[in-house]
Amino acid sequence: MRKTVFALSSIAAALLSPAAETTVPVDGVRVGFTLGLGEWRPAKKAKSSGGTGSERAFVPTVSVPHGQMKSLSVSTNGNVVTAMWKGHPLCGDDFTVTAKLTLRPGGGFEYTSFDYSGNESEKYIQWIVFPEVVVPRTENTAVFCPRFAGDISRPNWKKMHRGQIVTDSGPEFLVFNCMAALEEGGVSHFLDQRGDARMYCTKMQSTIGSAPNTLVLRNLCRQPVTEKTAKAGALPFSGVCAPYRGGWYEAAKMHREWMETTPWFKRAAARDFSKLREIDLWMWSRGNIAVSEPPVHWFMRETGLKVGLDWYWWHNVPYDTEYPFFWPPRDGEAAFRAAVKRMRDRGAFVQVYTNGMAWDEDDPRWADGGLESAVVRDTGRIFAHIYNPFTKHSLANACGEAPKFQRKMRDLEHKLASTGLDGVYIDMISCAAHHACFNPRHRHAPGDSRALVEGYRRYVDEVHADNPGFLLSSEATSETYLDKFESFIMLYSSWERNGLGVMPLSEPVPTVTVIYRGACAIFGSFATPGGIPGWDPLWGKCTDLPDVEKQIAKYPDQFAVEFARGIVWGVQPMVHNFVMRDVTNPRIAKDIQFMKDSAKFYHDHKDLLFDGEMLKPAKLTCATKRTEFLTTSSYKRPHESGVAVQKALPCVFHSEWRAKDGRKAAVLVNWTLAEQKYSLKFEDVKYEGTLPARAWRIVGKN
Repeated sequence: MRKTVFALSSIAAALLSPAAETTVPVDGVRVGFTLGLGEWRPAKKAKSSGGTGSERAFVPTVSVPHGQMKSLSVSTNGNVVTAMWKGHPLCGDDFTVTAKLTLRPGGGFEYTSFDYSGNESEKYIQWIVFPEVVVPRTENTAVFCPRFAGDISRPNWKKMHRGQIVTDSGPEFLVFNCMAALEEGGVSHFLDQRGDARMYCTKMQSTIGSAPNTLVLRNLCRQPVTEKTAKAGALPFSGVCAPYRGGWYEAAKMHREWMETTPWFKRAAARDFSKLREIDLWMWSRGNIAVSEPPVHWFMRETGLKVGLDWYWWHNVPYDTEYPFFWPPRDGEAAFRAAVKRMRDRGAFVQVYTNGMAWDEDDPRWADGGLESAVVRDTGRIFAHIYNPFTKHSLANACGEAPKFQRKMRDLEHKLASTGLDGVYIDMISCAAHHACFNPRHRHAPGDSRALVEGYRRYVDEVHADNPGFLLSSEATSETYLDKFESFIMLYSSWERNGLGVMPLSEPVPTVTVIYRGACAIFGSFATPGGIPGWDPLWGKCTDLPDVEKQIAKYPDQFAVEFARGIVWGVQPMVHNFVMRDVTNPRIAKDIQFMKDSAKFYHDHKDLLFDGEMLKPAKLTCATKRTEFLTTSSYKRPHESGVAVQKALPCVFHSEWRAKDGRKAAVLVNWTLAEQKYSLKFEDVKYEGTLPARAWRIVGKN
C-alpha cells in the first residue's frame, strides 16, 4: 500500500494551492468534491390562496470545497484508490471526507463510495457534489449533457470566464444520467450516475475549470436536512468516469450497457408493447369531440393506417386551470363515451390528458387538501407556477406524500378507464417528480427527494392495479419512471420551435433512442400542419389569431423538418393540432401528403424504427439550406412569437439501424420541396443517389 499526505496551513493556502495538492490524480484527470451547507431561518411571507408553505426556510450559506480541507492523504490497494480529506476551519479538525475510486481495466474509474463525518459546525449539509472531475479542454471541446433528447453544446470558450456554468441539467427534465466532454479526434471523458441516482434530486453540470484549458464535470445530489445527515452521511449512489474515443453515441452506449443490467430496465423491457407498436401516427389534438374526432377517422379511412389519439381539452375545465378536477368531459359523459367507442371500433388507440402532480391553488377546492399535498421548497414557499398567461392560475406541484391529491387522481383515472379508453397521459410526473420537499406537514424528512419519488412510483403502481391493462404515458423519458410508464412523449425533434437554440452553438441528438429503446415507446413532435397552435375556447375569445396563409408561406419547411426529424430518430410520428380545415387547404396539400407518406414509411419499417437498435451515425454529405422556424405555442400571442434560423440545415436527414435479425440499413429523408443529391458512407459501402422532394428511402437493407 502506498500513501501520500499533503498538508495545508490555512484556507488561503488551500484556495491558492495548485490543484495537485487538493485533488486526486486518476488516469489523466483530477477528482475533488464540494459540500453545500445551510441553516434554518424564518421564511419570507408570501400571499397564497392556500397560505404559506412553511414558517421557516432552509438557506444555503457556505460551501466546503476540497481546496479548504487541511490535509489530503491518498492510498492505493490493488485497483482501489482511497482519498481522505481531513480538517476544516468551519466543520472542525475531525471533519473527514473519504472517497473510494476503483480503477477500471479499460481506463477511468468507478466512484464506489463517498462519505463525510465529524461535522462540528451548527450547519446542515444540503448538497454533495461528487465527483468533481477536472478534465483537459481545447478550443474544440464540446459538452454532451442530458437535456432535451440529449444535447451537444459548443460554447465560445474565449468568451467564457473561470467557474462559469456551461451546462446544467436536472432535477427536472434529467432525461438520462450521463454526460461527457467531447473531443473530436482526441480523448473524450464520460461521467454518469448509477445505482440509485434516479431516486434522488440530482443534477449534472459542467463548468469552466479553475485552471486554464480545463473543464469540470460535476455530479450533484441533494441530502435530506436532518440532525443525522448534518453530522455524517454518504453519497447514495455510484457511477463511472472514463476516457474514451468517440462522441455522444459512444457515451450513450456506455450508459445503456449498464442500464441493461438494472432490475428496473429489465422490468421495463419485459412488458408487452404490441398495442403501442401498432400505432402508425399519433395525433396530439386539442379540442372537444367535434374538433378532435373527425381527423382520426379521416386519416384512417384515407390511409388504412392506425392512429393514436393523445387528446387534450376533453375535460370540463380550461387547460392548466382548476386541476385536478377534470371530470366530467366537456361534451358530457355520454357523448364522450360514444366518441371513444366510435374511434376504438374503427381501430384507433385513444388516450386523454391528465396532470399527475398539479393542483390549482387559485381554485376554491384547494382548501380541501391542497396545502397538505403541496411540495414546499427550501425557501418555505409552495412550489407553484403560472403556466397559463390567460387565466393566470397558479398550479402547485404535489408531493409524492399527498394522499388527498392522489386519491382524487386515482378516482379520475378509474373513471377514465371505465369509458373504454386504451390509456391515459399523466403529465409532468416523469419530467418533474424529482424535487426535494420541505413541507412541514409531511412525515418525510425535510428535503428528502427520495420520499417524493417513492411516493409517485407507488401512486403509478396503484393506478395500474386499479385498472389492469390500462396503458400509462408521461412527459419525457427518465430513468426514475422508466418501469412505471409504458410510453413517453418527447418533443425535442421540434427544438427550434421551442426556442432551445440552433446549431452550431447547440444541437439535439437522439440519445433517448439509444438508451431507452426496447424498454418503452417514445412518440411526439410539435409539427403542426396548419401552423396554428390550439386555442382553448374556455380561455375566452381569441381576437388576434395570426394570418394562416401568410404564416404558411413564410415557414414552408417547418412542418416537414419537425415531423421527419422525429421519425429519423426512431420516435413514433406525431402531428400537433391537425384539424379538418387542414385537409382542404391547398397551401398545405404537400405537407398533408408528406404526413401520409411518412406514416406509411414508418408502418413499413417498424422492424428498424421501433424494434431495432440505433447504430452510430454514418457520414452523409448533402446540400444545406437556410431555414426559418416560428417559435410559438398555445400560450403565445402572435406578437409574442419569435423566429429561429438554421443557417445550414442538412437537406437530407438520416439514421442507421440494426434489426433484431441482424439486418442493417440506413433511413434517409429529403424534407425539402426540391430534389436532393446525397452521398452516404455506411458499413464501409458508399451509397450515392438522388432523393425526390419530400421522399423517404432505405439503403443497405438485406
